[in-house]
Amino acid sequence: MHLNAMHTCTERVREDVIPRRRRTAALTAALALAAAPVAGVALAAPAQAHDELLSSTPEAGQTLIEAPDEVSLTFSGNLIDGQGIQNLIRVRDADGNQWQADSGTVEGDTFSAAVCPDLPNGDYELAYRVVYSDGHSEERRLDFTLDAEGAPEAGTVPEDCGVAAESAGGSAAEEATDASQAAEENGQAAQASGDPAATTEAQDDQAQEPGLPGWVWGLGLGGVAVIGLAAVLMFRKASALGHTDTPEDR
Repeated sequence: MHLNAMHTCTERVREDVIPRRRRTAALTAALALAAAPVAGVALAAPAQAHDELLSSTPEAGQTLIEAPDEVSLTFSGNLIDGQGIQNLIRVRDADGNQWQADSGTVEGDTFSAAVCPDLPNGDYELAYRVVYSDGHSEERRLDFTLDAEGAPEAGTVPEDCGVAAESAGGSAAEEATDASQAAEENGQAAQASGDPAATTEAQDDQAQEPGLPGWVWGLGLGGVAVIGLAAVLMFRKASALGHTDTPEDR
């Protein structure tokens, strides 16, 4: 009798533990499936972040020993050019003289401008304002220094190339105001304001704005609901199978 009792007890433990393991495994798989759409939406968010400056020539803070022929900016996305949009690039010395030789050229994700010959030694500010293909704008300045042997002295005023300080006008942002307003009226660009000297902190705040369209979130939540329902059904089925198992079946 003692052996029979032990056998009966063992069978009851098996009947209780095995279905429980099956239910746990089914629930784990269902939860993994339900979490997949949420993970997909979360991973898609960084891809929707605003474009930004990747590199510049000269680099920020760089000291050059030869005068550059041009300045160049490379971004993470293409720029809007034309269509009432005005991208601006300026090379200014410490006195406010401008030394860019032209208004700049946009080629996809690159914005460049020729620099006047005989660039004097000294500190310079490379300021720009651009509008990205996603509609948002960015204004920023980068500083560099020229210390070239034989270059004109700092304080030299541009004559046949560039723009002298007394006639240079306002900042890159101020020069772009009229063009920006015209673009807004036509629905072709987002509003842009401020000075190219806008801090990196302000630009980072702008870059953190949500970029996912509403339909992506709707699709993700719908997927969660469908897979959640499937998880419940799978759990119930696993529970039913566990209760109908017999020791002989196992």
